[in-house]
Amino acid sequence: MNKRVHFKRRAAVLALCLPCLFVFSAFRVRGADLTKQQADFFESRIRPIFADNCYQCHSVEQGKSKGGLTLDTRDGWMHGGEDGQVITPGNPDKSMLIVAVGYVDKDLQMPPKDKKLSDDDIAALTQWVKMGAPDPRAKPAASKLTGLTDKARAHWAFQPITKPAVPDVKNKAWCATVVDQFVLAKLEEHNMIPSPQASRETLIRRAYYDLTGLPPSPTEVAAFVTDRDPNAYTKVVDQLLASPHYGERWGRHWLDTARYADTKGDTGKRDLDYRYSDAWTYRDYVIDSFNQDKPYNQFIVEQLAADKLPEAQQDRTKLAALGFLTVGQRFQNVNDVINDRIDVVSKGFLGLTVTCARCHDHKFDPIPTTDYYALHGVFASTIEPLEKPIIRQPDPVQFADFQQKIKILEDEDSKIYFDAISKSLAEFHGNVSGYLTAFSRRPGGKKNASAEMIKAFRDQLQKGNLDPEFLQAFQYRVKRFDPVFAPLRFFMEADESDFATHVRNLDSFISRQGNTNPLVVAAFKNAPPPASIDDVMAIYTRLFASVVPQTKAYIDACAASVAGPPQGFDPATVELIEAPFKVMAASEITTPKLLQFASSLPPKFVRTFPFNFAKINDLELTHPGAPARAMIVADAPKPQDSHVFIRGQAEVKGDIVPRHSPEILAMGGKPKPFTDGSGRLELARDIASPTNPLTARVMVNRVWMYHFGEGIVPTPDNLGTQSEAPSHPELLDYLANYFIQSGWSLKKLHRLIMLSRVYQESSETIPAYEQIDSENRFLWRANIRRLDFESLRDSLLVFSGKLDPAIGGKPVNLTDEPYSYRRSVYGYIDRGHLPELMSLFDFSDPDMPNSRRSSTIVPQQALFLMNSPMAIEVSRDIVARPDFTWATNDTQRIVQLYHIIFQRPPHAAEIQLGLQFVGQEEAGEPKPSATPSPAAITTTYAVQQGRIMQTFNKNSRDPRRPIENQGTLVERRPQTPWENYAQALLLSNEASYVN
Repeated sequence: MNKRVHFKRRAAVLALCLPCLFVFSAFRVRGADLTKQQADFFESRIRPIFADNCYQCHSVEQGKSKGGLTLDTRDGWMHGGEDGQVITPGNPDKSMLIVAVGYVDKDLQMPPKDKKLSDDDIAALTQWVKMGAPDPRAKPAASKLTGLTDKARAHWAFQPITKPAVPDVKNKAWCATVVDQFVLAKLEEHNMIPSPQASRETLIRRAYYDLTGLPPSPTEVAAFVTDRDPNAYTKVVDQLLASPHYGERWGRHWLDTARYADTKGDTGKRDLDYRYSDAWTYRDYVIDSFNQDKPYNQFIVEQLAADKLPEAQQDRTKLAALGFLTVGQRFQNVNDVINDRIDVVSKGFLGLTVTCARCHDHKFDPIPTTDYYALHGVFASTIEPLEKPIIRQPDPVQFADFQQKIKILEDEDSKIYFDAISKSLAEFHGNVSGYLTAFSRRPGGKKNASAEMIKAFRDQLQKGNLDPEFLQAFQYRVKRFDPVFAPLRFFMEADESDFATHVRNLDSFISRQGNTNPLVVAAFKNAPPPASIDDVMAIYTRLFASVVPQTKAYIDACAASVAGPPQGFDPATVELIEAPFKVMAASEITTPKLLQFASSLPPKFVRTFPFNFAKINDLELTHPGAPARAMIVADAPKPQDSHVFIRGQAEVKGDIVPRHSPEILAMGGKPKPFTDGSGRLELARDIASPTNPLTARVMVNRVWMYHFGEGIVPTPDNLGTQSEAPSHPELLDYLANYFIQSGWSLKKLHRLIMLSRVYQESSETIPAYEQIDSENRFLWRANIRRLDFESLRDSLLVFSGKLDPAIGGKPVNLTDEPYSYRRSVYGYIDRGHLPELMSLFDFSDPDMPNSRRSSTIVPQQALFLMNSPMAIEVSRDIVARPDFTWATNDTQRIVQLYHIIFQRPPHAAEIQLGLQFVGQEEAGEPKPSATPSPAAITTTYAVQQGRIMQTFNKNSRDPRRPIENQGTLVERRPQTPWENYAQALLLSNEASYVN
């Protein structure tokens, strides 16, 4: 191509892109308004951080505004404090709040040093500021707004599901199912008529994408178009419902709701592997459940309590259902993990924002704080066993190879562990008095710690050369009931003026305690009565010094042990050795236990000891001999009810709340306390009950949304009082009742909807109707819908003829070369670093339940299809297909490309335009008399000259390759005219939309 043509085409690209860029900028400005997702993020992540760490000093309600700053209202942080603005929305680097919590400036550190926020909390605040600091608190924190009113309880979604009478309509002949009668009745009320039926090519394309997420082949389209059987369309629907690809499509919808990902997210422990090696077994369980048409009520119960079902003991693959609870984001604060599980249960099954009640009664819905902490008790009484059960065995030969490779890494980790435990104990023994004194005087252990106390604590750490991270690592072992440290805690609780009383009561305390280490008892009995806490520290220092000579021998014996803890050591001495850190015998060590140990160590210690966690996870994720395991939960040995946390602050406890379901499910009665372990099974059965007013409505509304592009209620995860009123309330109840009565069968529900005339309408618009119902809430036409990321990528693979149809299996890397040909539902989802390509095409945010994806149109999407090596490879594969190469002339070739990409024949004008385009490409420069479309010019220029967007294909934020990949590298060579033309068609709107 000569330079003049090159310049002209570049000018054409700029002329076309500039308007798009302006539109995109305007869209971002308008997007600054608070969205439902932003409000949920604030309520679930930001408000609890403020409540736990800031309100004590910066609260209107508590009458405290240190530095002139309050944070319990939106107006408070917007006004700022004495030093000016604390938050610059959209810019964390210029936000004083982020600087303070990040301890970037030694003179500006909040909260005080011993109370520094977790990495999770700092990341959440930073993300919130980047989002523009959306804050739904329009009213002051002291407002008495509450949703606990009769009006809120009377909301339509909280009323029993009924079976409304089917309405009478004038045009009965148009109706094919009862769905049509409900929709037509609404149209006739407004003197409207439905659009005519869509063409057969449009209808089969719509059905295929809706039920399988894949386009039909030219052969399948031709067979349907020529089938004169009156039941031809019914046969297509039944065939698609029976396809294994149905489960892949609808399973992916559910995975959005379940906030599925293959990683924990940014846990703050970047030196430990943060991947879930077995999340994919939950994904496969979901796909299988949809393919089996598992009753939805059973699907619910298995995901919450499969471990408590007898049938799961017979079919262990059902245990994978518990991934619904365990594949979520992980936080350093256990209460945040519990909050995540409450959120996914309440939004996922009930369409309620229960987590808004973490700090206060729900402002709008009848959800009191006690409901939140009733559920908190359920999940606080739920544990994750360290060892995940095997649910499917691999090939024996491959399994043996896997075990051999794993053993090499585990043996190395065992040696690293004993080095780590030796150095950790040496650090403690080297300054017992310093660490225990620092622990006893930490400001976090005192109420209303003063600035002087905080400064004294910092000075003590610095003077004693003490590691604050190491102190934090072992201090959780210093408990009041611990056999070694109980007397220390007893004296720590004494006031200086009353220390002598504690000395006199020590024997009585030890007697009540019952399990105090005998060497500790003897040390206090043989020493002079302590006159101060310093004397107590001296006793402990001498006591630990006495076991130092035996520590190395004990660790060496543990390292050599092949059958549990080593014998021949005094139990009391062992208890002293293991007081700061438990020592495992070599035969007891497993990778999950080592992960637990490493997670308890200070970050700098973790960096010192190069455990093989990432390498082991690599093997489990990629080796064909790795067994499939379930990410299970179980009931705690002693389930307990939770206290209410006043204003969400865990250290300020209110009344204890019995574990029970949300009171709104009791339909005016009082919810019954759970008695079966954690209560998960009872909760699941309450949610899956046919008398529950929410569960069926929520699922039916989502199914309708995925078929029509808009739900009967537009907010699929919130049917509460703040949701928009349903467009067809009687239809919603009719379908919910039908869903329950049909055995909670999703396939029967699909069939009823898709065989309706409403579903089969054309998308052609009528200007007069646009004035009456511009959003098409009355469904007078079909909605044009944009393909989501998975359907777009999978369509490209189908067009190329290389789609791998295998069902299930371990995750693959979708965005790096060499490309995988697996369906997108099997892609590796990195929660902490979602690939840019997936974000670009509006992939669901895996940090939270999100049943409805956003749909944006931005220039970067087109640029990806213009310049991506994957798109280039697909265009080459399309023109290498036999049905294209067998064409004998250019017109037939264009017809074949239209059948492959659009599933329809081209119009005469489209054939002419295609011939002109290919002719110009073959000639090398445009002809003045035959100017192709601007889109064709843009495409040709971008494909040939602009391969600058390959970064969209790289997961560049994480330097580690998350998993190995299979596929072929894209051949780098100039494209032929027909390849350019095929890519131009891929860039068209028609290829990216279903009408």
